[in-house]
Amino acid sequence: MALPSLSSHPLSRRDFIKLCAALLVTVPLARCRGGDPLDGEFEGRVLIIGAGAAGLTAGHLLAQRNVDFQILEAASIHGGRIKRANDFIDFPIPLGGEWLHVSADELDTIVNDPGVEVTTQTQAYDPGDSAGFFDGELFVGALGEYSDLKFVGATWLDFFDEYIVPSSASRTRFNTEIISVDYSGDTVVLTDSSGGVHEADRVIITVPLRVLQDEAIRFIPPLPGRKSAALAEAHAWGGMKVFIEFSEQFYPTFLAFPDSETERGQRVYYDAAYGQDSSANVLGLFSVGTAAEPYQARTGDQLRDYILAELDEVFDGAASRSYVRHIAQDWSKEPFIGQAYLFDGSDPSISRELWEPIASRVFFAGEAYTRHDDWGGVHDAARSARDTVARILN
Repeated sequence: MALPSLSSHPLSRRDFIKLCAALLVTVPLARCRGGDPLDGEFEGRVLIIGAGAAGLTAGHLLAQRNVDFQILEAASIHGGRIKRANDFIDFPIPLGGEWLHVSADELDTIVNDPGVEVTTQTQAYDPGDSAGFFDGELFVGALGEYSDLKFVGATWLDFFDEYIVPSSASRTRFNTEIISVDYSGDTVVLTDSSGGVHEADRVIITVPLRVLQDEAIRFIPPLPGRKSAALAEAHAWGGMKVFIEFSEQFYPTFLAFPDSETERGQRVYYDAAYGQDSSANVLGLFSVGTAAEPYQARTGDQLRDYILAELDEVFDGAASRSYVRHIAQDWSKEPFIGQAYLFDGSDPSISRELWEPIASRVFFAGEAYTRHDDWGGVHDAARSARDTVARILN
């Protein structure tokens, strides 16, 4: 199917800017980088709750400073929301965090070792790539400048597995769900769901926001008022991703709708095979908030039929004619996670308060716990962990 060009429709520049906004095509504002230098020392023991991006980064940095630490993970595997599928197509599929929203130099910052060459490849989008917008009629134009980077032949989890996980692999204990954090004494005492007790001088909590909101972890004494208020005010978006293989590519690089970016949710279809060394045609669906709910309400064939009907309306039945198979990941239903990330439009004071430690012994790190005016991404989780480790060391 031939996609219509931008010139064949009366689409003004202002309209196309709106299209780009719907596609989430925004250039990130300059952020405050760095933080306290990682040149301090700490002679005590540190326990990290959670082996996602923040927990793994924290462990990696502590290992570099020869600090005694252990990671306690509730699930049977590491990675958290940077899960991948290696058996769907001939390149790894990122079921969770997918794009690098900042410069590729961030990967070197996370590794934090000038003696290590990071060979993970990323691919920038071409301004001439196609961007579609459907509002009863399909409009297609050039994407324009878009700062996000795609991993090539890899995912965020592949990067972590190669450069970060080895530092903490032998110090990670799985199937250990922490249900209590007692910071009433000089040390912090953790209790797991099996009754096991773990003690440390400092604790870094990196669990998803929803875990704390659901009070799956009991704090002794209770969390301070400001921390509790921030948790109550924070809105953790649910989210779902779907990947569909087709026998032909009939879709643009990105496809957005009038509800692709609202205060209640986001959704966008995109070429998931972009930049990969593959002849496969894989369309991805990213959805969070209320925009994800119609997809989350369906599974299996019902989900497939719903998506194909939606795409058939845009592409004149091409989706059903070329459908091969699909996979889905509903993060709202994932054990020990239950969410996607902190709502984009949150007040920055929320994430800042969530990042602040309590009693100088209990620290927080993760995409929702950050002192920067940026949250929700894998690089944000890593930056948060770096800031937290720096605070402990200093």
